Amino acid sequence: MPRDPFAPLTLKQRRRRMVRDLKRQLLRPLRPSRLQPRREGPPHLLLVGVDTLRADHLGCYGHSRPTSPRLDALAGRGTVFTDVTACAPWTLPSFASALTGVMPGVHGAYLPGPERNMDTQPPRRLDDGMVTLARHLRTQGYRTAAFYSNQFFAFGLAESFDRHTYINDEAQAVVAEAADWIRRHADRPLFCFILLNDPHEPTTPRPEDLEPFLASATTQGADTSAAMLRALARWGESPAPRLGLADDPPGKELQAALALKLAIYDATIGQVDRAIGDLDARLERWGLGDRTLRSVFSDHGEEFLDHVGWARKWNHDPRGIFGIGHGHSMFHELLHVPWLAWGAGVPPGVRRSEPVSLMDLAPTLLDWMGLPPLPVPPAAGPASAREMAPLLTGRSLVRSAAGDAQRIILSEAMAYGPDLVAVRKGRWKLVARRDGRPLALFDLRDDPGETKDAAADHPQELADLQAIAVRWRDSGQGAAGDDGSGGSWSDMDDEIHQRLKDLGYAE
Repeated sequence: MPRDPFAPLTLKQRRRRMVRDLKRQLLRPLRPSRLQPRREGPPHLLLVGVDTLRADHLGCYGHSRPTSPRLDALAGRGTVFTDVTACAPWTLPSFASALTGVMPGVHGAYLPGPERNMDTQPPRRLDDGMVTLARHLRTQGYRTAAFYSNQFFAFGLAESFDRHTYINDEAQAVVAEAADWIRRHADRPLFCFILLNDPHEPTTPRPEDLEPFLASATTQGADTSAAMLRALARWGESPAPRLGLADDPPGKELQAALALKLAIYDATIGQVDRAIGDLDARLERWGLGDRTLRSVFSDHGEEFLDHVGWARKWNHDPRGIFGIGHGHSMFHELLHVPWLAWGAGVPPGVRRSEPVSLMDLAPTLLDWMGLPPLPVPPAAGPASAREMAPLLTGRSLVRSAAGDAQRIILSEAMAYGPDLVAVRKGRWKLVARRDGRPLALFDLRDDPGETKDAAADHPQELADLQAIAVRWRDSGQGAAGDDGSGGSWSDMDDEIHQRLKDLGYAE
């Protein structure tokens, strides 16, 4: 493997990193540590969101490759939720739901319209006045800061923190900035949020992180030249084959390229794992381990041709690509996300298998911390809105009984294609249009890979979930919105536009 095949793609990042590191070293004498391990009062909260991390690529969720040895060990010290569903299949609405405890249709940060295409249409910002976890903790006396590497976090979420810093860099660099802030503010309760973007395209892991994962690709005949690796930092620029145009099943050349793409993806997870493990070890050295609740989760997963056949059958992605990336479907590889926690207040050695939603994250963290719950937005509108209110708001999993296998869990807010929703109840999951017209019904117990449409054989289950989707639409709180014609990427600030373009958005 070349020494660093991604060096031309990360040159700007490395230059900015050198400047930040130098500045941090020069200012360190002027920024004294305020570490108080024996401080009284509520615990610190360190919350790490990892963009584009699907659950089944972590060891503690069953992955066979060594992507997450540190997180696996930390998970064993705390609580792991094994069946977590994201509220949306892309960044902004999903992170907003996790940090407000409500569905996208309530918090407003999503792409509106009957047909969505984020390449040509920007999303809405978080609604003004929405209470985020950061705003709520500030009222409880917390200092708050966010360090994030995806600009969509600054569509209303970042601004709810006392301090927020955008850092377009690898996990270790983002964590270094966050750790320095923690060191200087730990004399009173703090909430530090870190958003790591490494598994999101362009995926550019360090050579030492990539090397352990290349063998599986080379055995399939993958070309591991620098040019090929750089091309697959995205979804297949020349000379790599275009993975988004794969047939079902993909041919031999595409399978080799896919194996290499998966190796790159797993390497970025290893990079994130090392950074989080190092940060946790630093907290322990500082004596903050017993006084800090730590939690890691993801906003959504990533598709690697898992459902390319379905994508070609439905043919609803306006970009003309099939079965790659995120934001374009409601399949499990995008909606099943990890969530684990350990430290102050967290039950140790627990694995909870009941279906839960990312909306439950903030309410549960607050309960573990012994703090008041987030204020619940009032249920406005007709009786159907009041009826649906419990489904649109998260709940504390500390107080709810484990084993709620029949809980209804919703997902919405597509970024590409028609306005689709997913309704899950027990073993059954419906993917449908906003008005309830079904695309497919899946039996997650007998068909966890979502390979067969069970609608014809189970008409009653189909009708039950369709009825929920229709009531949700009629409540007026789903993320449907207007025709989406009111905004343009050209209206965005040039710096914001460039940051998103660096991530592959708004081309």
